[in-house]
Amino acid sequence: MRGKINTNDSFIQKLQNDVEKYKTNPERRKELMDYQMKLDDMRYVGEKTGKEEERIDAIKKMIKLSRKLNASNDFILKQLTEDYGSYFSQKELKQFIKNN
Repeated sequence: MRGKINTNDSFIQKLQNDVEKYKTNPERRKELMDYQMKLDDMRYVGEKTGKEEERIDAIKKMIKLSRKLNASNDFILKQLTEDYGSYFSQKELKQFIKNN
């Protein structure tokens, strides 16, 4: 009660014992570690995807601004290559320019 667990309760004691057995069983422990690794991988992929989407949005904004300033496609490509060439290939950057 009030944010504290009553460890004298028989159900809680049984639950804690079951958790302890689960954690000490080598097969179960491996399953738990595999599950944790999968969760970590999904988080990493989500973060990576989010960053890539941010870069794509920034590229689109840069192209839009460059177009307003009447910049040539070659100039835009040069700027994008300098800023985003380590994340995207020349072909991908040219496609961004073509689509925007």
